[in-house]
Amino acid sequence: MNAPLNTPELGLTGSPDDVRDALRAAAAEPGGNRIPVMFSDHQRTVLRAIVDELVPPGEGFPAPSEVGVVEDFIPRYVAPTGSRTAPFPGAVEDRFTAALDAVEPEILAEDREQRVAVLRRLENDDPEFFGQLRALTYAGYYSRPAVVLVMRTHLRAARDYNGPPLPYGYDRLTTDWDGFTPPSDGRFIATEDVARSLADAR
Repeated sequence: MNAPLNTPELGLTGSPDDVRDALRAAAAEPGGNRIPVMFSDHQRTVLRAIVDELVPPGEGFPAPSEVGVVEDFIPRYVAPTGSRTAPFPGAVEDRFTAALDAVEPEILAEDREQRVAVLRRLENDDPEFFGQLRALTYAGYYSRPAVVLVMRTHLRAARDYNGPPLPYGYDRLTTDWDGFTPPSDGRFIATEDVARSLADAR
């Protein structure tokens, strides 16, 4: 019998099967939407300014606007208007584009302090939209081949980095195990019944 789970902070409650199904329904399709949403020229300009502030270029790393985050990634991870579900990161076209159009024009200012101030106010006034922008920027940027190459070349800890982050963690952990038959050898010993052997201590 499946015991109920209770993780309301993640929006997941009910049996393990219910949670597994909810995770699968919310997970983005690999590669995002088959048909990307279309942004206006102004919206793309605003997005480029935003992503370049969220991940500033430098030390060999390119700007997000230079590696296709705005043109190739974000349009495929914003759910089209009328979609039944809005997978990672929960952005829906009509709400997302309306919020883009409402971003203060100073985001395009030459002065970086002004641009940063706009983003700080946006984070405070519309945390949901800001969170979507941040998630899309990070996931998109670190999935770009040019960025992966720089990481593997310049960062010692990333020499074996082979691909983009997984927005929904490891999906294989939510695989159905109904048909799995565990090995019959061995037996269960409760923790309180475990006794240390002197032979093991030698």
